[in-house]
Amino acid sequence: MRDYTQITERLKNLAVPMERIGTAHNYPIHQICLTASTRTQRRVLITGGMHGDEPAGVEAVLQFLTRDNTTLLKNFSFLVIPCINPYGYVHGTRETRDGIDINRAFETDDIVEVTILKKALGQTQFSLAIDFHEDYDATGFYLYEGNRAEQYIGPELVTAAKAVGALDPDDPGEDAPDLAEGVYKVANSWGTQGLAPYLLHFHSEHVIISETPTVWQLEQRVALHLKILDTALNATSERAV
Repeated sequence: MRDYTQITERLKNLAVPMERIGTAHNYPIHQICLTASTRTQRRVLITGGMHGDEPAGVEAVLQFLTRDNTTLLKNFSFLVIPCINPYGYVHGTRETRDGIDINRAFETDDIVEVTILKKALGQTQFSLAIDFHEDYDATGFYLYEGNRAEQYIGPELVTAAKAVGALDPDDPGEDAPDLAEGVYKVANSWGTQGLAPYLLHFHSEHVIISETPTVWQLEQRVALHLKILDTALNATSERAV
């Protein structure tokens, strides 16, 4: 079992505003808002810990929050939810205490974690949303991408991420069309059950799911997530000019 209080303590020690947005099975779920000013900025959503047995995403979010993001805050504001499924994180399980895979539950309104997240999102619209995941069967990284305007940046992300580790050679088998080597489209057949397609439909013009192989060391998985994030933010900034 992991100690979730270590997560909350690390968040409390950050020099950033933290808000408790709800409690799921006696564990608090927090969000952090990062912004440099009141002027209009492109909003970005960053999430981790959807599946409790995928700790690298939580760690990647925490490391992002501890960095000096002053330069990024000139162009972006961030809504960050480090751990969507704290019960699963503590117990090392993909599902919640009720045996629910949250990433298949966004078309329902009776799952506490989903309800908390939907309330936190409100009516907010994002330029980019990125969700950090892991794959126990993969030997390398890959990613999913959805873009309302079909202006995909996946190939740029893959090229950058290859500096961290190898691309997975196998198709993940999620009925997702190939966009490029190692890049799969968030498919219409998914409906809005998962977080990424839900966001693409209701909240974000661009979504990315970063998938790292669990067989890698934690530090490498975290580095891969952050490389994908930084490259995506850079591409988003350049295309907005």
